[in-house]
Amino acid sequence: MNVLITGLLPYDSGKTTLAKFLIGEAYERGIDVGFSKPISGINGWYQYEYVVKSIEAGLLIGEDLFKLHTATKSLDPIEYEGPVVTLLLPPDPEKVGWNVGAYSSVGLLNQISVIRISDLEKTKHYYVPSNIERTVVSLKSEIERFLNIVKAEPIEAEKSEELLLNSRSIADKCLHYLKRKHEFFVIESYNNAAAPTASSLEVDVVAVVAPGKVAVFSGNDYRRAVLALSSIKEPWKVTTEDVITLLNPALIVDIEPKKASKIFDEICDVFNS
Repeated sequence: MNVLITGLLPYDSGKTTLAKFLIGEAYERGIDVGFSKPISGINGWYQYEYVVKSIEAGLLIGEDLFKLHTATKSLDPIEYEGPVVTLLLPPDPEKVGWNVGAYSSVGLLNQISVIRISDLEKTKHYYVPSNIERTVVSLKSEIERFLNIVKAEPIEAEKSEELLLNSRSIADKCLHYLKRKHEFFVIESYNNAAAPTASSLEVDVVAVVAPGKVAVFSGNDYRRAVLALSSIKEPWKVTTEDVITLLNPALIVDIEPKKASKIFDEICDVFNS
């Protein structure tokens, strides 16, 4: 069975928590379980611990990716499980004149500093020199150390968007490879994107999570709703809020912190119905 987990909110919906619940419950029941976080990112300041882990691993690793890899006790390569990872670095406030408005208005394109893209044959890291130059000194030295370790390739900021767009087809190749290996497979989206990649819609069940609630949908119904809103090639341009206004969930489950068995069984019931 393949499950896609998406978030209702742009952040803090609880996707990774739910993914860990399902993975842990499957593992406890002796089910062969795998996962994918096809597209992910970390903020180098707020998630500095994972900058350190990335330096130790010689590989850019996101927080959610690391947590899920650990939860599954996975033997799969972590770079296949999370084939596209982006590191965002905040600008040095002094370099924007201590102007809160200017600091807050710095766009995503001006914070993307390192990108890792892994396919089934190789891993490549890219970096944006102008964005790294703009960040705080304490982070800059650590990032430069990491770049030397991974032998990253420099790119212009404008190229990073195109690179990330083209990387989704690469992420899908890793996704297909892993799905074939496991009996129970969990895919986690990012933010409130309807799906992180095109192939992420090829699932049996979709769980849309918000704090305390999970709306569960048939994978076929969810996919048709996304198709009604956008090209199947770009489901990440659709939000989950847009999708679920077109659908009635197969069920809605109230969830409690640190309790997975109920939602696991409910999702399996939708799959079997």
